[in-house]
Amino acid sequence: MLRRPIAALVLLFCAAAAAADGGRLRLRQDAGAFAISVFTAPEPLSAGAADISVLVQDRRTGEVLLDATVELVASGPAGAPPVTARAGTGTNRLLKSAVLRLDRPGPWNLAVRVDHAGDAARVACALPVAPPARPLDAAWPFLAFPPLAVALFALRGALRRRSG
Repeated sequence: MLRRPIAALVLLFCAAAAAADGGRLRLRQDAGAFAISVFTAPEPLSAGAADISVLVQDRRTGEVLLDATVELVASGPAGAPPVTARAGTGTNRLLKSAVLRLDRPGPWNLAVRVDHAGDAARVACALPVAPPARPLDAAWPFLAFPPLAVALFALRGALRRRSG
């Protein structure tokens, strides 16, 4: 009886740490001959490294265009120099990705230029960048797990002694 609630708690606890390829969808837009989707990670974006991934599809057929050229330009808050990169093939072969260094918190704008077989298109989206996260903010789930496991084991023992 006690196994199901414990399993549910463990799954709930682990769900926060799960990560997917691509990250958060920031933009999905048809532009010229393309359907362009932009993803960012981590979520929420904070000052530092940001993984930008772009899915380029043929607008008519939905086919993923693996050989498209994707250029990224991020313009930051006043005084921040623009950050540029050419996106390459990453872990997920369907996405073009690059890591951009967004060093200042504030509102950033991302411009994406796509070229393929003589066609070109440009889309843009906003990137809200928060101040850098404290190191402990990312580590707390891993630090909390051992005491939680010990407490659940002790509770299990206490319940067994009571019923037996």
